[in-house]
Amino acid sequence: MSNNMNIWDSNKKTDPTKTKKVNQRGGYTSIAPQYQLQEATKQFGPYGFGFGFESIELDYSQIELLKLVLVDAVFFYCVDDKRHSFPIKNSWPVMSGSKVDSDFAKKAETNTMSKALSKLGFSADVFMGEFDDPEYVSIIKSEKAIENAENKADEKIKQSKEYQEKCAKEVELIKKCQSLNDLKHTFTEYFRRAGMRSDEAQKTRLTKAKDDKKTQLEGGKNE
Repeated sequence: MSNNMNIWDSNKKTDPTKTKKVNQRGGYTSIAPQYQLQEATKQFGPYGFGFGFESIELDYSQIELLKLVLVDAVFFYCVDDKRHSFPIKNSWPVMSGSKVDSDFAKKAETNTMSKALSKLGFSADVFMGEFDDPEYVSIIKSEKAIENAENKADEKIKQSKEYQEKCAKEVELIKKCQSLNDLKHTFTEYFRRAGMRSDEAQKTRLTKAKDDKKTQLEGGKNE
């Protein structure tokens, strides 16, 4: 029986070194197009053979009114020698500031490819807003560092030491909270971080430190 999440799960995580923050349209994370093609090639095979566009047409009817070109395409991909496809629609601005962008057609195609791949789960973490969370990005960076290290065992040891030092510091900061409100917010954030790493031991340490500090602060209030 096939796993419906195979493609999604295999490609949902994005290498942070292949992204950048864009301070436009409220701010967002962009992904290097060539990286996306590389990951799709790993999954499906070479562009045009294992994946790509069966057809792609640019509609210029809205240029005068909206300054947009409309994209109507059919994306295909191959799994186990079987070809699959789905339609994808998009739009892209033809202007860059007050001037016509000479590369608007190429950018429209590139962006449409990104949207098509996102429907299969490629870089799902970016599109789901996970890259807005520094802790998530830190976890992915650590995973990629191990994956790319020449000596993976040494890298794991190094990261483990750094993480344990970080955990110990978080517990100490819990103990130094000066108010119940500060304690609540500090504990909630650190507990959330431990949860993202499925670190039950750290969650237990944080909870004990929080409970002890809460008792101390409440006792001080009643004196």
